[in-house]
Amino acid sequence: MRTKIRVAMFTDVLRENLDGVTHTLYNIIERVPRDRFDYLFITPYPPSENVPFPFPVITCRYVRFPMYGDYPLAIPYFDKKLAAALEAFKPDIVHFTSPSFLGRYALRYARNNKIPVVSTYHTHFPMYVEYYFKHIPGLVWFTQKFIVPPIIRFYYNKCNLVYVPTLPVLEELVDMGVERRRLTIWARGINTDEFSPKKRDIPYIEQLTGTCAVRILFVSRLYWIKEIKTIIEIYRRLRVTHPHVTMIITGDGPQRHYMEKHMPKAVFTGKIPHRDLPRLYASCDIFLFPSITETFGNVNLEALASGLPVVAAAKGGPLGIVRDGETGYLAQPKNVDDFCDKLARLIDNPAELRRMSKNAAAYARTQSWGALCKEMFQSYERIVAESREMVEELNEASL
Repeated sequence: MRTKIRVAMFTDVLRENLDGVTHTLYNIIERVPRDRFDYLFITPYPPSENVPFPFPVITCRYVRFPMYGDYPLAIPYFDKKLAAALEAFKPDIVHFTSPSFLGRYALRYARNNKIPVVSTYHTHFPMYVEYYFKHIPGLVWFTQKFIVPPIIRFYYNKCNLVYVPTLPVLEELVDMGVERRRLTIWARGINTDEFSPKKRDIPYIEQLTGTCAVRILFVSRLYWIKEIKTIIEIYRRLRVTHPHVTMIITGDGPQRHYMEKHMPKAVFTGKIPHRDLPRLYASCDIFLFPSITETFGNVNLEALASGLPVVAAAKGGPLGIVRDGETGYLAQPKNVDDFCDKLARLIDNPAELRRMSKNAAAYARTQSWGALCKEMFQSYERIVAESREMVEELNEASL
């Protein structure tokens, strides 16, 4: 009899330090109890060759697709190598990370083999529609009302459990018809030894920005979906009202050149090594995050842990992270006036900035990856045990 639970993890990206999905995955991987679980990872985007990875990885077939940017799109069908690897591994539970072709393959594999399936909800696709189809009149409304909800229901109503990062996102999924009993809130954690106000390094930040009174940081991939135009308008407004403030843009992507053109006095660092991020965060003063497509937004928690009050859009993930008026402010989505007003409250009031900085770091210390991962692994065990019990009952009933 097998003593370990075997987990087949289907993920559209496994390249290290790439985005919030991989950040979450690598924190889970780091904490897998090796005496209780074995994993097999299936992905079109594997880790770099020089990165030691503790579990076998199957790289499935893929194509490049414009809507995915730099990300490959998995095409797992008719992949004999993948089928053989799954046959040899014989998973007890399937876990997929997005409602993609790879997620559909994972669902079908689980159903055909009568094993349970779970998912983590990372990307809030309904909001992506607004960006990809915004220039086609009526299509956004039609897609969000009649196309996206059935797709969301198709994937997540077939799952034994879906790990959703915040209550607001969970409520949106329920509104789209996902059964509440299949959803559980599973947030994201932070390593407060790594991200901490103690990492503040004034000589380091002055080498990047020069001497200035207040530094506002934005960290993300530079795609339109991150509200690039809102950031630019905030920058333009602050250049007039608060010229002593410097904005720092960290990350890379197809819209970097556009941002550099329209934000000539901002500091663009590009994508920096993960080991330098804690020092960068802690050496700034305020974190700005106007994106409205986040299911969670790991960067917000990294900023809070570093002692930065967060000014974020009151939409999606940040609603479950930022405590308005205590650890930062929530602004009306896309409302430049509201963002600038709330940034000004912090810029113009050093005592308020210090108070929120302390609150931010204190809140982050309550968010532990260890406790979250323990909760996930225990849910695996419970789901697998229930599934096996159900199979045994069906077998007995058929005798």
